[in-house]
Amino acid sequence: MVTNFAYGTGPYLRTTELAIAVNRERETRGLERWGTIVPLVYGEEQRRVMTEEFHDYDRAHPGELFLDAPLGAILSSVFYGGDTAYAEALRIWVDTFAAASARAHAHLRGSLELETLSGEARTIANVDYAMEVSRAPRLRYGVAPIANATFGYISEILEHVLGEPASRIAVDRTLVREAMRIASAIERDAAWHGLAEPSTFSYLPGRSRRYPVEEAIPPTIPSPSPDHAPMAEGIYVTVTGIPGLERLYREAETLGLKLYANNLGAVPKSERRLPQVIANPKIKFQFARSGWGSVWLSQLSGTPLVVPDFDPADDPEIYFNNRCIEMLGLGIVWRGQSLAEILTEAERIRPGIQKRNRNLEQRFGTLDGNRYAAQRIIDKFPIL
Repeated sequence: MVTNFAYGTGPYLRTTELAIAVNRERETRGLERWGTIVPLVYGEEQRRVMTEEFHDYDRAHPGELFLDAPLGAILSSVFYGGDTAYAEALRIWVDTFAAASARAHAHLRGSLELETLSGEARTIANVDYAMEVSRAPRLRYGVAPIANATFGYISEILEHVLGEPASRIAVDRTLVREAMRIASAIERDAAWHGLAEPSTFSYLPGRSRRYPVEEAIPPTIPSPSPDHAPMAEGIYVTVTGIPGLERLYREAETLGLKLYANNLGAVPKSERRLPQVIANPKIKFQFARSGWGSVWLSQLSGTPLVVPDFDPADDPEIYFNNRCIEMLGLGIVWRGQSLAEILTEAERIRPGIQKRNRNLEQRFGTLDGNRYAAQRIIDKFPIL
């Protein structure tokens, strides 16, 4: 398998988790396991995060996860992030999509210089690709059938941008239309789309399937294990660089709440904990940008999410994600409220989050979206 994903930490984790779930399901059915190639886009930081997340899996199945730095560099060339503004990144993607896709295809058809998660170098030629596992991809690999498990379609997000004023989402609408055409072409390549519930446009009543091969699935993130370890009451911060957070930090200290984070350098006076601690009832809420990894982690933990207000120059996905979590009662958009106000609102929405999880489990029979998706993928494509 080879993964193909959008920018950020969540996409490369989610596609790797789904590939692992496919292997587990294949083994359950008496089928051979496959290796998985993951583009190494973010260098040592991605390597550290993946080693942290998949350490136990890599020990049980050594040499099954491969990191591909050259492929990561090709993806990085069309990604949004760093010092590049969203509108500029969108223009780069539109202008270089075809050439970058051709480079990715040629690379994957050549001899690959890979590295296992444990750091062992491997050279593999003539790779037989069984499947591409994707999540909102920006490039066409063109090497295998595509299973896309996602939070939404980039073409649909861009289409909704056209209905919003430029004061809310600051990107040229002609450029948006060009990008829509590319996104639609990529999405039509998929043999199967698993659209998670909830996802970006779950707040829209009567939304129709965008593609005939679309199926609803539970959130594709591992459900956090219950956590009742002793700890002080506090809030978990996974987003930084937002103006005004210093005031919230001071208010937290005044209210006797501890700050927890996975990046101590970015959150003053915080204690380092992995995100799974969000499931501990002592965590009053998580503060994070509204990417679906953070949204689902909070939701499945039953812990309210607080997200910063949308910056008109940011990725418009976040604009619609904010609207979705607010309308579904999954979280709160922070627009300068005091910490005391946020805490009150968080407790008010907590029961509704737990009810939504019960309804999802009743609908799908599970909250394990990766296992559910893996079963549907193999059922859908028995040749795999």
